[in-house]
Amino acid sequence: MDKGDVITDLVKAVPGGDEDAFRQLYDLTNKSIYSYLYRMVNNQHMAEDLLIATFTEVWRSAKGFRGESKGLTWMIGIARNRAMNALREKRDREDDIDENIEDPPEQMKHCAASENAAILQTALNRLPSTHREVLDLIFFQGLVYEDVARVMGIPLNTVKSRVFYAKDKLKGILSSMGIAKDDLV
Repeated sequence: MDKGDVITDLVKAVPGGDEDAFRQLYDLTNKSIYSYLYRMVNNQHMAEDLLIATFTEVWRSAKGFRGESKGLTWMIGIARNRAMNALREKRDREDDIDENIEDPPEQMKHCAASENAAILQTALNRLPSTHREVLDLIFFQGLVYEDVARVMGIPLNTVKSRVFYAKDKLKGILSSMGIAKDDLV
């Protein structure tokens, strides 16, 4: 049984109040979901708060999980909705939400495993949020295009075109930074 099936089975066990299943679900998915949230909101504290809110919602809403997607896809959908709501609230409070998106995140400066990771993160941060998100879901979260379409609530062909244009823009950004595609291994 692969990790995706285990996660789906654990989500299905949660509505019965299975706290052990919920703990296992958290242990298997919290790092991945936190990373996704962090890249969405570009703020450590907000990502931590959203992670808690996401798992609270998973606990409350697991009875509504119909199994039409994998458990992780469903959970990332919840995380995405929470992140989008938080960003919308932040935008309502501030004039310009993009001020934080232009700078490399502090966590990447301190926790980058390599110089390449920092360079890639800087380049990703220069992408429009829709392109950054689609690349994150596919390459960092490992979702297939159909699941990305479901999570983002957009047509499959839109996902495909966003990936195409995002990769093209990322290549251009890296080139403007003096990085050739073979430089990042």
